[in-house]
Amino acid sequence: MKSPSKKPGPMLSVRRSLAFSFAQRYTNLLMSVPTIMIVSRLLTPAQVGVFSLGMAFVGLIHSLRDFGVSDYIVQAHELKDGLAQTAFAINVIISWTLGVLVFFASGYVAEFYREPGLALLLQIFCINFFLMPFGTTVYSMMKRSMQFQLIYRINILQQFTQSVFTIGLAYLGFGYIGLGLASVVSMVVLVLASITIGSAYRIRGVSLQHWREVSNFGIQRTATDILQRIAGSTPDFVIGRVLDFSAVGLFSRGKGLVNMFDQNILTAIKAVTFPSYASDFRETGLAGTRYLLSKQFTTVISWPFLGFAVLLGFPIMRVMFGPQWDAAVPIMQVLAVAAIAGSVNSDAPYFLVAAGRVSTVTRIAVGIQLLRICLMIIAVFYFGLVAVAAAQLFSVAISLIAHQSRVIKYSDVTLPSLLRSMRKSAIVTAVTLAGPVLVIVMLPPSNDSVWLPLMLSMSLAAPAWFLGVFVSRHPARGELVNAWVILRARFR
Repeated sequence: MKSPSKKPGPMLSVRRSLAFSFAQRYTNLLMSVPTIMIVSRLLTPAQVGVFSLGMAFVGLIHSLRDFGVSDYIVQAHELKDGLAQTAFAINVIISWTLGVLVFFASGYVAEFYREPGLALLLQIFCINFFLMPFGTTVYSMMKRSMQFQLIYRINILQQFTQSVFTIGLAYLGFGYIGLGLASVVSMVVLVLASITIGSAYRIRGVSLQHWREVSNFGIQRTATDILQRIAGSTPDFVIGRVLDFSAVGLFSRGKGLVNMFDQNILTAIKAVTFPSYASDFRETGLAGTRYLLSKQFTTVISWPFLGFAVLLGFPIMRVMFGPQWDAAVPIMQVLAVAAIAGSVNSDAPYFLVAAGRVSTVTRIAVGIQLLRICLMIIAVFYFGLVAVAAAQLFSVAISLIAHQSRVIKYSDVTLPSLLRSMRKSAIVTAVTLAGPVLVIVMLPPSNDSVWLPLMLSMSLAAPAWFLGVFVSRHPARGELVNAWVILRARFR
């Protein structure tokens, strides 16, 4: 690999990397939540449904576009000369080819779903295929080096741009086309920011010297990713064809809160744990201790949050999106229950990939996702939208068993140690949700009473979470104390 124009910065510690990763996600939340609340009131369920279907189709193609290149760069034992250039070249070839194919296929997709505007939306999305390789490869190089302070700056610029253009174009009446245009503008900002802020990690030149090893890894990762994408997008594809775009919009909004948590919390953790697992395996051959620590921090955040969403689903949906989305409440509650189990499993595939067990991850994904797709298709045809969400719950349970058994088999993690790592999180969750349960019993949410039970529940849950962390002596307590000491010292 050619020498960069300037020396890369030193690798951050896992603690600082997590701090920047969470800072990025929380900043994203501060911008994305108001954006979703405003847009949900400017667009109809049918318009959101068309956009969701377009995103689902493009997301499926994106699984092919990346070809596992990003993960390969992160987990590679060493970046041999020409390897990064090979990854970049493969990414460009595949991404541009897929962009052309999607452009010409857009009309057929729109005709199949009997929605002419879907063709223009997909053609707009095609622009991202031609831009993404110039940002994602640099992004992966920074992630490998755990330069999350740079990633933070890049993503904040992108999210701010997308929020401003999404709200502005929706307000001006562009509908779902405006959402597509906003994604393109934000992608331009991502690419420009990556090659300027991350200039030390920019790829210079192209090569196909290591195409064989990159391709062997990419084929297996792509098979896993595309099956997961198909399974995740099956509700949108099937509902859009069997029912209508309003039903697609309702299901999309029902899973919106769960997806928001996954993208802004769990993804923040996975972004750091994956390169740290890979580093541990490269240096010592073991990463069980870090994996168990990850379970502790993941569950102490996810279980109380998702449990709160299950209990207060109706007022949350009404306050965030308005009364036109009430039918999405039971969908959201069932998906939140599934996400509670899924959060335990959130980074298990990455752990196995870092351990060199990418073929194991592929085999599990094939079985689980095929089962998930079949269950959801049956549910759409015969049982309705809530049953589609329930199918996710069943497949998540099977996936949890399959992945954790392999983690135990191929590492120093044991079942007792795994269960012990989550015991204190269960205590924190129980303490956190005690107040909201009392509020629901004493003051049940209704059409005439939405804000009061929600605000009371939040005011009780937030301090109770901190109380639970300190009383149970959860490892998060040390991080909270450390953060307080740092903040107090800086203010002084």
